[in-house]
Amino acid sequence: MDNIILITLVTAIIAVAINIVLKKVDIPPIIGYIFSGAIIGTVVALGGGNQLILEHIAEFGIVFLMFTIGLEIKLESLIEMKKKVFLYGGLQVILTMAVFTVLAHYLFAFNIKASLIIGSALSLSSTAIVLKLMNESNEISKPYGQNTLGVLIFQDLAVIPILLMLTIFGSSTTNLSDMLLNIMIDAIGLIVVMVLFGKYFLDMILHIVDSTNARELFILIVLIIAIGSSYLSHEFGFTYSLGAFIGGMLIAETHYKHQIEADLIPFRDLFLALFFVTVGMQIDIRFLSSNIVNIVSLGFGILVLKAFVIFLIFAFYNKTIAFQTALAISQVGEFSFVIFTQAIQIDLLDKNTGQLLTLAVILSMLLTPLILKNIRKIVQFVFGNHLKTTNTISSNEILTNHVVVCGYGEFGKKIVQNLKIYDANYIIIIDNYELFEQAINSGEKAIFGNPMQKSILLEANIHKAKVAIIALHDVEHISLISHAVSDINKDIKIIAKVTKKDVFDTSINTDDFIDIYSFTAGLISTQTFGYLNTKNKD
Repeated sequence: MDNIILITLVTAIIAVAINIVLKKVDIPPIIGYIFSGAIIGTVVALGGGNQLILEHIAEFGIVFLMFTIGLEIKLESLIEMKKKVFLYGGLQVILTMAVFTVLAHYLFAFNIKASLIIGSALSLSSTAIVLKLMNESNEISKPYGQNTLGVLIFQDLAVIPILLMLTIFGSSTTNLSDMLLNIMIDAIGLIVVMVLFGKYFLDMILHIVDSTNARELFILIVLIIAIGSSYLSHEFGFTYSLGAFIGGMLIAETHYKHQIEADLIPFRDLFLALFFVTVGMQIDIRFLSSNIVNIVSLGFGILVLKAFVIFLIFAFYNKTIAFQTALAISQVGEFSFVIFTQAIQIDLLDKNTGQLLTLAVILSMLLTPLILKNIRKIVQFVFGNHLKTTNTISSNEILTNHVVVCGYGEFGKKIVQNLKIYDANYIIIIDNYELFEQAINSGEKAIFGNPMQKSILLEANIHKAKVAIIALHDVEHISLISHAVSDINKDIKIIAKVTKKDVFDTSINTDDFIDIYSFTAGLISTQTFGYLNTKNKD
């Protein structure tokens, strides 16, 4: 403990220095953090206690990451994503686990228990790396990003039975039926406690703290909720990250979601950086140098085989999207370190095998930022340059003086029908992939993405558009999209349907916002649409 502050200081200095150099050649900071950890682990003789302290601190990174992921997923959104989460996610974990288990047992002669552990660990992908990078690049809103998110959510849920399997394999006296019954009781108890708290107390507590107008108190209560939900989950026998994920989902149902997300980002990024430093600390340089060929071969073999399995799962859906999804989650995740460590402790794996697998996993992690950064180039190389991008269907070069429709629900479809009557040139932005597919199948010009993101609006040539129609019901989303649109094109006419016009500030022109109470049958009047025949107008 005496040296922990000095070690942390030296680690931070090394990480900053390395990342300054790597940034000049456009290499992501994650790789710099792992290299920093490898240097510290090799040069500085860390005592077991000091390294354990760093690892415990770094675990906060995963907790905050899962908490912020939960903030992005409302319960109804999870239900909407049920196919991606439970069908595709379930198939990915089961099939990938089966393939690696069979190879470990029959090709490398591990016993069946060790093979199952290896297969289960290799079936998981890195939530920490993939979602951080995809959120930063706005790729998460694209079709393959949504597939990736769904699979990663299921993988995080799959950690529970995997850890349960480890417990069973490590105990020769435990009654399996009693253990499963206890797990089920604990799961029900955890969910009931957290849902009841979220439904009846959470919003009230946040409101009371927010009313103090003390920013530091609000941040503190958010930290308490994030860490408290994690601790509660751990007390019930589950992972810290699962509790954080559920806690984030509960807060997503409150009115404070966006503010909380903004407050947590600095904490999440700081602790995640420390997490990747501790990953680098697990690298044994001497073992690495003497087994470099085996490590590289195993690392690339895992990436290729895992990507192939994932591609097969999604191939019938869309080959290009399937290939992107496979590339995004072909690496092995951070939870594999926990699994390998526990497997060594219960003598299912020897230390050399554990180190070999750990280094192969780290190699797959190191390659992931490079793969995600160049994913479009890789797809174009494999499938050819003639393919269209996966999120844009129409050619936006011909879009000018057009109408941009945000949303394709029942209201949006009626808007589009009216635009066709007036022979308007339009394009639709849709953030629900099932609705996006419906639009494409109907021959509509559409873009898949979040209309609140300026990059998506630019894909629709919003800067050359004449009108933006926001066909959504959520007032907050309407406001955010209106600001994003007006920031790019101040001369554009914005039409939206709202319940109360006074919910917007004066920086947004609400003259064309339509009051839902005076809105008949969900259709905009002929007078409103009269000026939208834009094909032959300047």
